Amino acid sequence: MARGAGLVLFAWFVYLVQRGLTSWFDADDLMNMYYYWSRSWPALLKSNLAFWSTYYRPAGGLFYALIYKFYGFHPLPFHIAAFVLMCVNFGLLAVVVYELTGSRWCVLLALMTLGINPTFAAAYYDTGTIYDVLAYTFCWGAFAWYVRIRRTRVPGWVSTALLFCLLIAALDAKEISVVLPAAVGLYELVWHPPRGWRPVAPLRWLGTEGRFAVIGVIADVVFVVGKQHGPDSLWNMAAYKPHYSIAAYFGSLAHYIQVLIYKPVTISSVQAGALLAAMLVVAALTRLKFLWWGVIFVLVSLLPLAFIPGRGGFAYLVPSVGWAVYLGGLLHWLIEKLTGPRARLRAAVQLLLLVLLFVILAPWQRYWLNMHAHAAHEMQGRFQRYESQIRELIPSPRKGARILLLTDADGYVDWDVFFLIRLSYGDPQLVVDRAEVYKEWHTTADPAKYDYVLDWANGKFVRVR
Repeated sequence: MARGAGLVLFAWFVYLVQRGLTSWFDADDLMNMYYYWSRSWPALLKSNLAFWSTYYRPAGGLFYALIYKFYGFHPLPFHIAAFVLMCVNFGLLAVVVYELTGSRWCVLLALMTLGINPTFAAAYYDTGTIYDVLAYTFCWGAFAWYVRIRRTRVPGWVSTALLFCLLIAALDAKEISVVLPAAVGLYELVWHPPRGWRPVAPLRWLGTEGRFAVIGVIADVVFVVGKQHGPDSLWNMAAYKPHYSIAAYFGSLAHYIQVLIYKPVTISSVQAGALLAAMLVVAALTRLKFLWWGVIFVLVSLLPLAFIPGRGGFAYLVPSVGWAVYLGGLLHWLIEKLTGPRARLRAAVQLLLLVLLFVILAPWQRYWLNMHAHAAHEMQGRFQRYESQIRELIPSPRKGARILLLTDADGYVDWDVFFLIRLSYGDPQLVVDRAEVYKEWHTTADPAKYDYVLDWANGKFVRVR
């Protein structure tokens, strides 16, 4: 019955997120795609190996560059690839929760509440969040495989090397992936702790059970130090520059709890800290391993996000698994305590609770995800209209043609249309200049030197002759 319910939830997930297949490109897509398209393939491939370089999230670069290389400037292949990855991630959540809790009911609860959540809507409808989707795939794919191996043995050097490759791929996808060694290390500490705490036992544990976690932490240190120094370092940008303080940590904890709840509730830093303390107390009193893992992972996995300005829910995609394990495991334990040895009563209570949750959550999920889909499509439709208008005005420019934009579209002063034109025609020699840039330089562009001059008038692009 649990498998059947899981298939129903998967079908519901597919029904809700399939509207992403009809999405177009948004501003982040244009910026990201242009970043990788305008750089060389050797640089992209090298940066995926040199994971500590400041090249911007090179695993996402492979996603954009490969699909663009084979399919061009067409959104559907990008969204199909993202959709497949999200389906894989839906399954990975089920595997990870089951491996840690051993309960299919916990799996269903996790899929219903965190596998399908409006806070992750950007991942469903915008490929600009592909970095988080890829990080989730590599992180939890590696973790699930590691735990499966640990059922029978400590991973050997070959398995460790392959797991290390997945870690590098995750780090290349997004910075949040530094939490993977912590997830594995916590698993080993909780389920397979050192045999005693004299100096020899912990050292032996670090070389066997803790081997991958140690290697992963070293990789994390290399990654973080390398990312701080270089021409494209995110540390140089205000939106990513960390400001360390205890207040910032608990402020971020409150922010991401509210993000997951996705309701108009206000949670203070004090309340968030009190909740975390209560979770630790419950884990200590029950001595349940999955509760210990869940609460400590929630605490640790916040660190990469805690000291920078708050992000949308998509940024919390990878850490959200800690909440899935803890909350699902806690409810499972409570129902077991309440029903005792009466298996049929327990099954009935679990079924009733799942049905009740679905009745409550399904309309809420559908409403907000439809709202997000509509908003995303409306925003993306703006760029689709731009391309259609420009293509009509300039059907097939000669190779290396020169195009001048007298004004940017819709009153925006940005690079979006510049990216769009160059990606749409796919000609590396095409020259696109913006008159707004010349204004910043206190000079003007000579339209006579261009093959095509475009202006924005009456809500659309027009060609100036």
